[in-house]
Amino acid sequence: MATRVFADDELERLRGFPEINKEELIRFFTLTPADVGFIDPGRGRSPKDRIGLAVQLCTLPWLGFVPDDVASAPPAAVARLSERLQIPVGELRLYGTRKQTRTDHLREVTGYLNWKSAKALQLKELDEFLLARAMEHDSPSLLFRLACEHLAASRVVRPGVVSLLERVATARAEAGRETYQRVRHLLTPKLMSELDGLLSVDPLIGTTRLNWLTAVGPGHITAGQGYPLFFRRLLRGPPPRLPDQGAQHGDAGPSAGQAGEDGSGQRAAAEDPASARRVIAGAHARRHQVRAPGSIGRSHDVRGDHHVTAGRRISQRRRGFAHRL
Repeated sequence: MATRVFADDELERLRGFPEINKEELIRFFTLTPADVGFIDPGRGRSPKDRIGLAVQLCTLPWLGFVPDDVASAPPAAVARLSERLQIPVGELRLYGTRKQTRTDHLREVTGYLNWKSAKALQLKELDEFLLARAMEHDSPSLLFRLACEHLAASRVVRPGVVSLLERVATARAEAGRETYQRVRHLLTPKLMSELDGLLSVDPLIGTTRLNWLTAVGPGHITAGQGYPLFFRRLLRGPPPRLPDQGAQHGDAGPSAGQAGEDGSGQRAAAEDPASARRVIAGAHARRHQVRAPGSIGRSHDVRGDHHVTAGRRISQRRRGFAHRL
């Protein structure tokens, strides 16, 4: 079930008031003169309704929703509002005996603060946001928190916890299908076999490769623990053959230094990550030493080619000038 993301006590905590710190108390439970005028229009509103309305007015921007049990608001927050409105704290215990009163007051508060209820348009935007985030994160608790932040930033009243968790579950399922569609063309039988191998226990590290990659992470890789899958695949078998400059120009085979990198260098790379990086860097450097197709086939640099070509052009111009004379 979607609600199994959180334990029962955690669900109750998400539905109620959390503890409040001093910064939040000052930021959210300070009434402006306009707020006081909205709470106490001068007639037709009892003290219990005024302080209850004040709690809802301050709670909505703080939590993004208003708990059903308004009377369970933090005592420090209630005391601050009680002092500002000159209403006894005990009046709040009498507030909300009629559920319709709380609902009507919340509707007035959302209109005054320019918030919106979660209707079809807002829920559609929320679903699109959750799908985009679910493509990046798979944690349902993280997605739930991001959804709450998105709703608060959009000034949309958060729906019920269970309703929001169901939308998180839907987004995760849709993200799984979308991910499969994007990588389906890469899932060759060989690759699927290698991916399945991540779930097998590796005797070298005493656990599955997937568990090791998740728990250890690339920042703590050592030679004794093994290498990530892509690095092991890179070092498996002979290194890729690169076009060498000598073969193109009729020279002798690779130099002794190159042979050392291709032979003993690979063995050293299998024992030391730093050596592996040097092997890859050396191969990259040799790749860029190869001349592009169509270059002059003699053993001189590009500047020599330029000077020879320029000299030929000058000689041709001189012969043409002499012929005209």
